[in-house]
Amino acid sequence: MRELSRRHPIGVYAGLVYLIALIVFAIPLLSSAGLGILPLELTGAAPFILLAGIELAVVAFIVTRWADGPAGTRDLRSRTFRFRVSPIWYLVAVTILPLSALLAAIVAQGTTPVTNLVTMPDVLASAGVGLVVAFLLVNWWEEVGWTGFVLHRLLGRMHPISASVVTTWFQGALHLPLVFIADGVTVGRVRPEEYPFYLVALFVLPIPVRIVLTWIYNASGRSLPIVGLTHAGLGIATGAAFLPAIAPGFQTAWVYAAFAVLAVVVLVLTRGQLGNQEQPNAVVAGAAA
Repeated sequence: MRELSRRHPIGVYAGLVYLIALIVFAIPLLSSAGLGILPLELTGAAPFILLAGIELAVVAFIVTRWADGPAGTRDLRSRTFRFRVSPIWYLVAVTILPLSALLAAIVAQGTTPVTNLVTMPDVLASAGVGLVVAFLLVNWWEEVGWTGFVLHRLLGRMHPISASVVTTWFQGALHLPLVFIADGVTVGRVRPEEYPFYLVALFVLPIPVRIVLTWIYNASGRSLPIVGLTHAGLGIATGAAFLPAIAPGFQTAWVYAAFAVLAVVVLVLTRGQLGNQEQPNAVVAGAAA
């Protein structure tokens, strides 16, 4: 495994992550909440999502040790716990995606969402608590895998935009079993006629968000806690407890249009490099190895 990891680190990582995730998600997938093959009654997929998030970080450290030895493990650990960054990055992390979503609602409904937000402080407080909890339980650890391992290795092998797209696809593939589990990717169960939409939602719509995450990763000094906080902000921006409460009737799908605009702005300001200081290798064929 060490030799294979040295030659194909991302391939080994993806193989282990998907295998473990398949085992983890097999229980809810086969239960009454999923395909109904086993007579198991589950309250939801949240505990299994938590396990999947943790395994992303654990496998990242294992494969890094195999591929790069102790020095590589120390580097990944340093980026995983890189809290000592400029305070401005904490502000950017927790606000950039929710604020983009709020601006989209303002464009659609005028000042009503802002007025409701001011008169409903509990919504903001709940969003803040939810962001911290999601960061600590899931988002920090999954970004150790997706950003700290996959994206980090793709940067320098291919263009930052391409690296962001490929990382999105790796991440989307892990979430595929959740499409068939009640409360996996949405409230309730996904109907078969909605499968194409959710495939787009997994593999296409998150690309602008990943572009923003790539920029934040590079610009913050490759701090994985900052990336994890930004990812937690995505849950607030697209969740049921924020915009639906202050902007009733607003279609959350338009939030992804706002994310696309944000990604374009980031691309223009960084001239497409997303803050990446590494130059892609001449040989790109091994980038996904």
